[in-house]
Amino acid sequence: MYGDGKHVCALRQTPECADVPPTANFFQRQRCKIRSLFLAVAWHHGSAMFVRSDWRLRHERERHHSCVWHPYSPVKFYWDCMQLFFALAAFLYMPMQVFIVCPSPSDWFILFTDGLAFLNVCSQFITGYLDSEHKIIILEPRKIVVHYLKTNFIADFIGSLPLQLIEPIKNCMYPTHSIMFIFKLLRSSSVQVQWNNVIGQLQLCYVNYVALKILVVLIMFFHWLTYIHYQVPILCFHFYKKDAAFLQWLKRFHVAKIEEGTTQIFQKYSTNFYLVCGLVTGAGYYTPLDTHFIPELILSSSIELTGILFLTYSLSALLRLSVYKQNEKFCFNGKSKELEEYMRFLRLPKYLKRKIRLFINYKFNEHFFHEEAILNTINEQIKQDINMHCCQRLVMNVPMFQDMPVTLINSIIFSLQQVLFMPGQTVVECNSPGEALHLISAGTVAVMDAAGREVAHLRDGAFFGENALLNPGVMRTASIIALEITEIYILDIAAFQSCLAPYPALQRRLLAGGAASRLRTTHQAAHHDY
Repeated sequence: MYGDGKHVCALRQTPECADVPPTANFFQRQRCKIRSLFLAVAWHHGSAMFVRSDWRLRHERERHHSCVWHPYSPVKFYWDCMQLFFALAAFLYMPMQVFIVCPSPSDWFILFTDGLAFLNVCSQFITGYLDSEHKIIILEPRKIVVHYLKTNFIADFIGSLPLQLIEPIKNCMYPTHSIMFIFKLLRSSSVQVQWNNVIGQLQLCYVNYVALKILVVLIMFFHWLTYIHYQVPILCFHFYKKDAAFLQWLKRFHVAKIEEGTTQIFQKYSTNFYLVCGLVTGAGYYTPLDTHFIPELILSSSIELTGILFLTYSLSALLRLSVYKQNEKFCFNGKSKELEEYMRFLRLPKYLKRKIRLFINYKFNEHFFHEEAILNTINEQIKQDINMHCCQRLVMNVPMFQDMPVTLINSIIFSLQQVLFMPGQTVVECNSPGEALHLISAGTVAVMDAAGREVAHLRDGAFFGENALLNPGVMRTASIIALEITEIYILDIAAFQSCLAPYPALQRRLLAGGAASRLRTTHQAAHHDY
């Protein structure tokens, strides 16, 4: 069944385009393949976090609307990759325009990125989103449109407009259309979403993710402050008297150097970047008292205050990372690091390391909780409420439990034990005595008969082994093997009998029913009682 640790399914699988008739032409088949690009896929990091099992992934694909992009689809991911690349390139390219002599308002690259930004606005009306409050993916077109109109539509739409085509004052030497680039920063909200989608696929740890984000934001922050520091004197040129003091002030920014060439552009940029760094760090720059201008006071004080606030935020984020690193042993990444050291010490093979990492990532979902310590801080009633929330649906799927008292159901739920099975791991073996009821919370298992043939799959919400609770020691008639990471809740015989102890009449009735069931043949079991 498993070659090189990989499951080879013996059951007949539903083809990807099952609804396409055999007589379909080439275009109909290609249409089906293209449609699959808009559906959720298992390799997306969002699917691993919020969809988790193959059965739920199929459910997501079945409820998909034909005109909607799933947020965890290939099209959405690669679209965000392209959008993020050109958005960051545009954010680096646009501020450099102000240092060029006679920049064109209709620069082809900027207009191209504006067009892409506008297409991104259009795509948001047909892209599903995750409702973070209820942890569900919204795919209804009407809800998607209303949600986007209420959130980022206005900022994204204004940021996509080619406002640089508007020239308040036409002057080739000292352009004013470049001030419109400020409105392009309104795209930052959509860039943040694209960043999360693309960088999240790299599965970086928290420390590396935040460090990379701070580095990118720092580069953009100083780059755009340098642009603003040079743009303000250019605007002042059109409104102030060109006397000797004003022209001397302009020389500080190298505005007077109008020669064309890469060297002059670099000199202008580096000079203004140096002055910005001095303002942001509080060093400022020397100016005689008799040559002060109101724009200079506003410019320098604004940049200095903004820089102090931003550096405070950045330093606090770095300090938070430092504290996080020092307390790693209480966090997921700290535990992961300890585990890596442990596996290296034991010289475990690569396949076993991958298996352990997969288990840890699924178990903690990139978070770490001291679960025992947390549960010890709350009372028994709240513990039962938590278990009821997590397991009530699974327990009530078993017909034997549906007519039982609520207090007994609560006791049964509280007695369940959660176990994770890795792909290829045997849950129960054929011809072994049954000792527990198994409830599948998430995942898929294969049912193998005594001859080793794969006869069925059980998925989320299914159960097996209920007869073992009434007939302890009954032999299993099939083997159960996990096909993916499978989360199972187990109720063993001892726990079940302990729950039944306060209900002697019910216990006698169930035992009588168990004795009767022993007279039936195994193939008459109605609920995959393997």
